[in-house]
Amino acid sequence: MAMTREDNELLTRVENGAPMGEMIRQHYWLPAIPASKLEAGGRPYRVRLLGTNLVAFRNTAGVVGVMDELCPHRKASLALGRNADEGLRCIYHGWKLDVHGSVVEAPNHVGDQAQFCKHVRVNRYGVREAGGIVWVWLGKGETPARFPDLPFIDLPDDQRSVTSVEVPTNWVQGVEASMDSSHVGVLHESTTQMTAGGGNQRLLMTKALAPRLEFEDRPYGYRYAALRPTPEGQLYARINNFVMPWYGIICPPHPGGPSTVFFSTPVDDVTHRAWFVHFNTSSRLGMTIMSASPDVWNFPPLPPGPAADNWGQNRDLMRRGHSTGFPQHLGTEDFAMFLSQGPIVDRSDEQLCSADGAVLRVRAALLRTVREYQAGKTPTLADSPDLDYRAIRSVGIVMPPDADWRQMAEAA
Repeated sequence: MAMTREDNELLTRVENGAPMGEMIRQHYWLPAIPASKLEAGGRPYRVRLLGTNLVAFRNTAGVVGVMDELCPHRKASLALGRNADEGLRCIYHGWKLDVHGSVVEAPNHVGDQAQFCKHVRVNRYGVREAGGIVWVWLGKGETPARFPDLPFIDLPDDQRSVTSVEVPTNWVQGVEASMDSSHVGVLHESTTQMTAGGGNQRLLMTKALAPRLEFEDRPYGYRYAALRPTPEGQLYARINNFVMPWYGIICPPHPGGPSTVFFSTPVDDVTHRAWFVHFNTSSRLGMTIMSASPDVWNFPPLPPGPAADNWGQNRDLMRRGHSTGFPQHLGTEDFAMFLSQGPIVDRSDEQLCSADGAVLRVRAALLRTVREYQAGKTPTLADSPDLDYRAIRSVGIVMPPDADWRQMAEAA
């Protein structure tokens, strides 16, 4: 069933007091910037989340801070500020702010400067550095939202890589793709063949394009199995997890291999930041297509051309056998699809099929959660007493056709 235009607006909009944006702001931590981008005493970086302009920096003592971009004095950008003496100093008039966003010096004020600084109105945000990411909580109140301590959070640096890039489309288009199992064998067919290796289970997705989907609700969202027959008469169960509000935890391509968490966070209504966390819980990650990033703040690459040139699609490469003409990265292939859908896709005119069950569940979870917020309730999936982020596992299993994937997943 296609979505109404009203529900599509509720689902996608996050700016200017939109209910979804306010729900996310209050009940979820947002990734702001890869931690490796911030150097002690180094340059600040602009960060935009939910239509709010922020600046992130690491002070000279190595502590990270995230605050409103504009100086509370005359509204010059603190991205131009001087990072020194454990604070960020505006280069316009010299006001200095600490990592909590508080003004601690106002050198152009005559009188009791310390007392004056205490009364300067500022927004203070919760900030945490974990899992190779600097996170921020933009909500109000003394108690922040529950932190998403996902399976990659406490891993050593050599077992995890973090990359991110800004994409000029709405965030939900990215979230949906992370749970859309049937596109993988089509859109990523050539990328899978080039990167999977001879014995990789992921190759089975290119041979059975119509998976049977089975679902199980969980305190954080849901998990599901995309079941595909193998040429040997077995079943390949690809068991992935959707974690509210945007995490797609994807199973390893083979036992003992690295998992990936895809998440698409809203910059504003028509822009999102795509995040890729590649991790291995049992061994060193090494060099992979995800970790071999030239710039962790701008990777994977966007499609190389404008819309008038089909976003730089290489038709000559397609004639030579590449499935999409976007050989840069599997993320580039996804981004081309999002861009082709438009800044905010019109879901009221879709014609869906049996393979879209996981996408529909993403939408249903998001809409249910924002409606609970509108009703004045704490969203169930944001703070369930049974919520345990650390226990979430996604696995791929080749199993007998009569086996129960739920039992096999627990034993894997």
